[in-house]
Amino acid sequence: MALASNSPRESIEAKISYHDGWKNSFSVILGGDEVRTGKPFPEIFLEAAKRLNVDHSSCLVIEDSLPGVAAGKAAGMEVIAVPSLPKQSHLYTAADEVINSLLDLHLEKWGLPPFEDWVEGTLPIDPWCIGGPVIKGFGRGSKVLGIPTANLSTEGYSDLLMEHPAGVYFGWAGLSARGVYKMVMSIGWNPYFNNKEKTIEPWLLHDFNEDFYGEELRLVIVGYIRPEANFPSLESLVAKIHEDGRIAERALDLPLYSSHKNDPYLRST
Repeated sequence: MALASNSPRESIEAKISYHDGWKNSFSVILGGDEVRTGKPFPEIFLEAAKRLNVDHSSCLVIEDSLPGVAAGKAAGMEVIAVPSLPKQSHLYTAADEVINSLLDLHLEKWGLPPFEDWVEGTLPIDPWCIGGPVIKGFGRGSKVLGIPTANLSTEGYSDLLMEHPAGVYFGWAGLSARGVYKMVMSIGWNPYFNNKEKTIEPWLLHDFNEDFYGEELRLVIVGYIRPEANFPSLESLVAKIHEDGRIAERALDLPLYSSHKNDPYLRST
């Protein structure tokens, strides 16, 4: 594996020194000041392949910039684009695949050994907590979707929302005076409802007969299921949401995830 960046070699070395083990992960590190022409020209990728002692046509490039995608394709390589900014996928048409984040990188699609950390259709992540009063009761989608969704305020969580890509997550939900429940949660713009800003919309995997507007809801998110997606119809959206629920229901019974049900944060008052 090689790291080929337009940044000067000294800058690359300085940046990766802050991440334990990163430097040793790369057999080759190549800076923009070590080639005559950087991206979007192909030289940096061709030189990286040469130093790896592999044929350029067998290389897979993972890029976040348009010049990088152009350079990879010009080098005769397959390219996966992970856009740096959200909602920019339409600009990356030259790439062979565009993914929302590295959480959605599946190497087996490219003839490489798959990552081994996926479990029952879910990806374990470092647990993180979020909470606050339910601001829209069952949520505006509840009556349409027929499921007890809730909306949490995004106020105060801008840094956290920037850190975590839009998509579908799952974990445990603690409702004050009610208990702890299995939960699926979307972070994103909810394309069906055409949201202008990111939202936090948990779905509690439990039958509720009454609203819980204004109640304190605390979440411990433990895993990831899939990226945000558009759906051609309401029926297909509902079907996918229920599929997400079934995946989360099964996964949360595994010891890997079930232990987090006892997190003190869920029962804090």
